[in-house]
Amino acid sequence: MVEFFKNFAPIVTFFLGFFSSRFIFTKKEKADVSQKWFENSRSLMERQEETFQKYSAAISTYLNCDSADEVDHFITMATTGETYFYQLRIASDAILSGHVTAIARDNTLVPKIREATLKSLPAHYETLHTIANKKGFKYEGVLERQNYASLYAVVERYGNLS
Repeated sequence: MVEFFKNFAPIVTFFLGFFSSRFIFTKKEKADVSQKWFENSRSLMERQEETFQKYSAAISTYLNCDSADEVDHFITMATTGETYFYQLRIASDAILSGHVTAIARDNTLVPKIREATLKSLPAHYETLHTIANKKGFKYEGVLERQNYASLYAVVERYGNLS
């Protein structure tokens, strides 16, 4: 029996070493993952802010437009709003899959996603319907939870932050 282990010890230790290295991160690997999450977080925050600024500008432009340009500005407001909410869905998916830092998640991304989900998203649809009805535009957009499932999931999981 001892002879058996002597013969297979190199093979067994090779496999143990190989598999343990796949399941245990070195300090460098941990640092690399942390850096990747940081870069991911920063990129998501920058894109969120950029799309929010475009959405805000579209709302402002609509509010200050002449009636001749109303339809074009209405469409711009609707599409930039959808782009902004799409960016929040991307950020939410990254949060749910654990690909952002906990600090960025808790201090920056989740509060904005929570605010947008609970206030901005319903107001967006309500405002578009109000304007469309007032101006006689045809708009049939409906806020459906399943279209924003990841936003709601993030709010439910992380949104109770103090």
